[in-house]
Amino acid sequence: MARYKIKTTVDITRSNPDRGDPDQVRQAQQNNFNTLIQAIGMRANIEWIHNPSRSMLESQGKIAYWLWEFEVDQADVFLSNGDPVALLKQDLQGVPILKNLTETETFSKACFIPDKNIWIEKI
Repeated sequence: MARYKIKTTVDITRSNPDRGDPDQVRQAQQNNFNTLIQAIGMRANIEWIHNPSRSMLESQGKIAYWLWEFEVDQADVFLSNGDPVALLKQDLQGVPILKNLTETETFSKACFIPDKNIWIEKI
């Protein structure tokens, strides 16, 4: 299994609301997490032990970001031109998100943008 780490300023909290939950923020958080899983799942089967965790970075003010690690069933499934995450970055580019949740960053576009609001590395 290959292991990857994501850091993002997009709120990908796994809130697990049920259909009757009236909290729109919780619904949107779960939608962002589901969207991320579906995008990754286009190329590989995905597994994870821990849900994304929210942290604060204290450089140039406080910035909220989410950390998440996952595994896929195939080694080098996202490899292209020597970059072990190139295909995943390509897959995530422009994937819609729901914004204005609990993030501290303002997004000009409501989508994942690799190396701007989502960073991926193989670990």
